[in-house]
Amino acid sequence: MCNNEPTSTGCGCDAGYNRREFMTLAGLATGAAMASMPFMTRVAEGSSVRGEKRPARVRVAFLYPASSAFADAPDGWWSWPGNEFDTEGRQRAYMESLENKARPLGVQLQMDSGSIQNEAQAQSLITALGDERPDGLVLIMFYNRSLSLADTLLEAAKDMGIPVVFYIGLGVKHGSIAAYRREGVYFIQAYEDLEAIANGLRMIAAKVRLEQSLILSVTEADARGEGVEEFFGIRVRVIPFDEYARLFKEAQISASDRSWMETIVAEAQEVRGISAESAENALRAHLALRELIAAENADGVTMNCLQTGMLKPCISFSELNSELIPAACENDLAAAYTQMLGQLLTGKPGFQHNPAFDTERNQYYASHCTCPIRLQGPEGPKTPYLLRRFAHTNEGSCAIQVFWEEGEPLTMVRYHYGEAPKLDVYAGRVAASYPMPPVGGCTTNVAVELTDRKDACMVQGHHNLLFHGDYARRFRLFANLYGLPLADTGFDGHWAI
Repeated sequence: MCNNEPTSTGCGCDAGYNRREFMTLAGLATGAAMASMPFMTRVAEGSSVRGEKRPARVRVAFLYPASSAFADAPDGWWSWPGNEFDTEGRQRAYMESLENKARPLGVQLQMDSGSIQNEAQAQSLITALGDERPDGLVLIMFYNRSLSLADTLLEAAKDMGIPVVFYIGLGVKHGSIAAYRREGVYFIQAYEDLEAIANGLRMIAAKVRLEQSLILSVTEADARGEGVEEFFGIRVRVIPFDEYARLFKEAQISASDRSWMETIVAEAQEVRGISAESAENALRAHLALRELIAAENADGVTMNCLQTGMLKPCISFSELNSELIPAACENDLAAAYTQMLGQLLTGKPGFQHNPAFDTERNQYYASHCTCPIRLQGPEGPKTPYLLRRFAHTNEGSCAIQVFWEEGEPLTMVRYHYGEAPKLDVYAGRVAASYPMPPVGGCTTNVAVELTDRKDACMVQGHHNLLFHGDYARRFRLFANLYGLPLADTGFDGHWAI
């Protein structure tokens, strides 16, 4: 039961925080508040701006004996996977395929043309891992009796804190695999599934990218400040709202800028109550945020946006997220972190929303004002939408209503940061996007039928993120790989399924 009163932020609903805690979160980005947070390490004033993003460095090792080892074996006995299995040929094919998959993910692979064949070579690799400290290790096992070498390498990687993607081809090893479905390891036993290995590389790349990322927190602070979220290592830089307001006022609108906004208006299915002034202010907000993000060499932004009149950035946040530039409403840093993580793991933007429940249909109800148009990523199609006034004020600022397609799969995620960080993950599908009114809430709304819980009212958290597609398992595997506890509220399945 919700005991919170409506607040000036408009976030009086059940968010897992009481009113005082939420207001502390909303005002987190003042220098004094940031310094007092045990999970936000303060960065010294005047610290250097981040440099270019470095790729994730991943070592890849293949485990199998040399072919000659079997020539003198009794009766030519090789054992699993069978004497006709071309290990060297498979390794060459895997190396080429993985190189092609790693490049667009921002992953730099180090692969040896040979294999780990004995204990001495395994120890040599362990020494190299200690010297190089790669961001991840991929082990690909082609021979069942190489399992002891894999065990040695897995234990060494655990001691060094190196996450491991461990792949065994189908039928190479028989028997239980329970010991390998553990924290710090993404275990794969499958039929020629290099895409699964690529998913492991994506997870490693996401963590490395998060550690190099900067989010701007635009708030009413009097001065700039800076801190680091401790689990992911994301840097947060406080920007006084006055700086954004100045850029908004001084924005130089070019012909191409006007053309962009005219296209947004023209492609809307309907335009309700949006004046020329409203559209221009939406454009000014977007130009101001783009300039601010570029000037600060930032990767994303969150903002105290509700009571800013015609300076509200709803359309800009929709566009930024469609471009995979994380943008979160109401200076909600947890939502910003979740948006950034989700974009990196799925290649799609999330929809930050307020929670409600349809008790008669057993559905979860998500609504907010800044839904991205390209729900399937920057190269995907635009989702139908209309433009309308911001739902909760009368000044006429521009918001957006996006219509999700019924039956489409989706994933809902919330990262809870703090002294005990955790990840909450839900799977579902779209039940409806209702006309508004008569439905209430904010402009965009999505009724969700959960597919991995019996009761929609089990959902917890405020400003959770909806991602188009079935990615619940990928989020859970990422959490397991990096030792991030899963809340999985009400979920009674296994994290790896």
